[in-house]
Amino acid sequence: MKKVNTSYLAIWAGIPAVVAIILAILAFTVLMDNKAVFVIVAFVAIGIAVAIPMFLESKMKKTAKALEAGFQAQGFTYQYKFEAHNAVYYIDQSGRMGVVARYNPELQFVDLSKVTNVRVNDGKFGAGTSQVSCEFLLDGKKVRIATLRVSRGTLSMKDKRVLEAISKADQLCSLLNTAKANAKA
Repeated sequence: MKKVNTSYLAIWAGIPAVVAIILAILAFTVLMDNKAVFVIVAFVAIGIAVAIPMFLESKMKKTAKALEAGFQAQGFTYQYKFEAHNAVYYIDQSGRMGVVARYNPELQFVDLSKVTNVRVNDGKFGAGTSQVSCEFLLDGKKVRIATLRVSRGTLSMKDKRVLEAISKADQLCSLLNTAKANAKA
């Protein structure tokens, strides 16, 4: 499973980033005398930089939605769909998983018979956590499907969001194990 397509990332994130850098340099070198234009150009540069991750996530979800229409033609019928921050996962109980990644928005199929060490990682650190995920090894590489991410600080292990995330990760692991067993049969 390829999570990053460099040519896609260069076009959809690299070009806007370069434009933002050029605008920032232009603002700080040429437009310093004209305060109004300087502020406008600086805000546009910052806006572009902030919008890139949001744009990539939106594009991933739209692409995944568009690809769903062609699943029947490819002989893929998913029983469960999960949207994480970095990908959309489609689990088929016959032993395949479809993945549309944020930085590689092409439909990729994973043979779940190659998956090992499926487990829930509650991310417990002290009395709290900042990430809960379903983890597994695919061809020796760790794959993590995050069900909860906290950007600042931690949440108590008894927090409702943490308990829901652990339950969702457990459900994902169960679905993966069932699909894996069906793939080998």
